[in-house]
Formats: sequence, structure tokens, C-alpha cells
Amino acid sequence: MKKRFFWIILFTIVATFAIVISQLMFGKNSLKQQQKITQDIAKYEAQIDSLQHAIDSCNIEIERLKKDSLYKENLLRTRYGMSRKGERVFQMVK
Repeated sequence: MKKRFFWIILFTIVATFAIVISQLMFGKNSLKQQQKITQDIAKYEAQIDSLQHAIDSCNIEIERLKKDSLYKENLLRTRYGMSRKGERVFQMVK
């Protein structure tokens, strides 16, 4: 009877161990899946940093456009080809 009890306990331990190992290897929360999630998090954090930098640059540009009249005038003249009333604009062609 003791021998049979020993084999039942041993089988239960081995089966439990096999189930735990299989879940670690192939389950929903497997090690491979956790590694992929960690890589995705790192990728998304890099995207967040990049987008935060773009937002900061846009906010700086907005503040300059609100407060700096010389910057605004330079931007209108160079980017949009605008001039003041009575000025003549000459374009140099290469």
C-alpha cells in the first residue's frame, strides 16, 4: 500500500511540474509572450518620447508666433513671399 501511495504522489508531483513548465513555455503568459510585451513597451515608450519632443517643438513655435513679431514677419516674408504695403519684392533666380 505504501508503494502505491508513493507512486501516486510521485505521479502527481511530476504531472504538476509538467503542467507548470508547459504553461511557462506555451501558455497565455508564457516567457516568450512576456518578452514580446516588454519589447512592445520599450517601443511605445520611445514613440512617446519622440511625440513629446514634437509637441514641445510645436509649443515653442506657437509661443514665438504669439509673442515675437520679428519672427512672425520673417516667416511671412520668407515662407509666404509677403511684403509690406508699398514695398517691391525681387526674386533672385539661379
